[in-house]
Amino acid sequence: MSDEQLSPKFETSIELDSYALSASVYAERADGQILLLKRAEGTAMAGFFFLPGGLVDPGETPWEAAARELREESGLEFSEPPAMVGCYPMFIYGREFLQLTFRGRVDGDLATSDEHTDHRWVEPDEWAAMFTADGIEAIAGDSVRVRTLLTGIGDDARRYVALLGRS
Repeated sequence: MSDEQLSPKFETSIELDSYALSASVYAERADGQILLLKRAEGTAMAGFFFLPGGLVDPGETPWEAAARELREESGLEFSEPPAMVGCYPMFIYGREFLQLTFRGRVDGDLATSDEHTDHRWVEPDEWAAMFTADGIEAIAGDSVRVRTLLTGIGDDARRYVALLGRS
């Protein structure tokens, strides 16, 4: 197969949306709790707790990005290969992203990066419960983009809880 076979010519042009990729991690301790990191000033979602994660670099697979971001942001390592949970669109840093989420058991000593000011270990159900319609409304107000982001995070958190058999 040649490169040309991957990109056939069409008689009509096709408009495609373009997304940057981002990976975040449900970092699971042996007791089942997951890690949340508080975003520092100057970062997207500053002041909010969120899963470790960040951009997928060119030439990197999303799974590699999940492991790298986990290590960079928390000092933790996966003790087993991460598994994909889901994905959702989000608008941050002035552009559209597709957030891919992963889960996996972690080992090591926690050491948060400068991108974060605090951490918390929580039950997965507690994380999912933060994204109620009223909670989203209180944070998002009139912002459609914030509402879309928080709804995506909440849907993904509930998908994760369901994968654990807790729904």
